[in-house]
Amino acid sequence: MARATHTSSTDAPRDAIALLKQDHRAVEALFAEFEDADESEQSELATRICQMLTVHTQIEEELLYPRAKEAFDEEDDEMVYEAEIEHGSAKELIAKIEAGTPEDPEFKPLVTVLMEYVKHHVKEEEKELFPALKETELDLKELGSQLAQRKMQLMEQMGIEAEEAPEPRRKRSTGSRTSAAKRRQARAGSRSKSARSSASRARH
Repeated sequence: MARATHTSSTDAPRDAIALLKQDHRAVEALFAEFEDADESEQSELATRICQMLTVHTQIEEELLYPRAKEAFDEEDDEMVYEAEIEHGSAKELIAKIEAGTPEDPEFKPLVTVLMEYVKHHVKEEEKELFPALKETELDLKELGSQLAQRKMQLMEQMGIEAEEAPEPRRKRSTGSRTSAAKRRQARAGSRSKSARSSASRARH
């Protein structure tokens, strides 16, 4: 396998691997929401999951996988074919989910099975396929730009809104509030101790 000659960062906004990982995280968040949602909310969440996965699988199949096959040797090609087969199974589940409603007894189990499929697929891509891609001469920035452009086209065609950006600030703000509360308690304790000390000196 040829070593990479480019020095693009995988954290670049249009880097192919960064873009695909961002998709993975967004879908994982939706699956988590689905598990905790009421039946009235599950239909909308399932639709959103299916839409995002449909776009994601299509851009991988149209752009990522063909380029990966060109860049890989025969041994590594197997990873791509396995990924394509997994996509086929996911598409079958997506079709069944889209044809059903939350009232169907198999609706939630279908979404759960899809979630397990996606988890397995994501793990293999991020632990095996993506690291292997970094070892090739593929221009991941250029590929990422193509993936992003095609993703936007498909989302517009399907009338899908762009996914919301993750909100990691919530945890930090909660931590800040907790720290602030602790500081207030510490100051209150200090003032109380000072007051007791003053009262003690006054008695003496």
